Amino acid sequence: MPGASLNFSLSNDHGSPANLQADDPEFGQRQLDPGACVAAPFGIHRSSHWPEVVKEHLARQPTCVCCKPSQPGRIPVQVHHIFPFHYCVALGRADLELDERNLITLCGKSHNGIGENHHLWVGHLDNFQSSNLYVVRDAEKVFVGMAAGDIKIDKRWLRHWRMRLKPLEAMSDREREALLEVMNRRMGRS
Repeated sequence: MPGASLNFSLSNDHGSPANLQADDPEFGQRQLDPGACVAAPFGIHRSSHWPEVVKEHLARQPTCVCCKPSQPGRIPVQVHHIFPFHYCVALGRADLELDERNLITLCGKSHNGIGENHHLWVGHLDNFQSSNLYVVRDAEKVFVGMAAGDIKIDKRWLRHWRMRLKPLEAMSDREREALLEVMNRRMGRS
């Protein structure tokens, strides 16, 4: 469907993200995984290779792309999917769950308030059931170094928020086809 456009949702979810540390010996095993939680109702589960991919990705990109370079260490981070993995699986692109091109590191927020939670605010636009398909550009150029409070009132973020990706269950067949076209155009099969 050339030129097909996507409609977006205005739903809001203030769920809390997982907080991961790459140097934690139990990394990925005892932490809440918001992506897995969102995917589970669809019967979609993480690949058994996911913990290894996370570890490898964090070795290459260990800090939040959106945080200031001078940000103090030990900020909890998330490996975020540009195209959410359950959308990828549901649309026939399960390969993108483990594809480095579909990953970016963003900070979460620890139980004692450390971190700006760029995973929620920039990666998911305040809704773990949605996603920001422009997260790489936004994290590297638009919102880099910004605090969550500043991001939430920024007119560019508000524009993205109003146009964010619909949750998978709310998408029509046409919207799913259009999203698959975008996936294939941006991340052809490797």
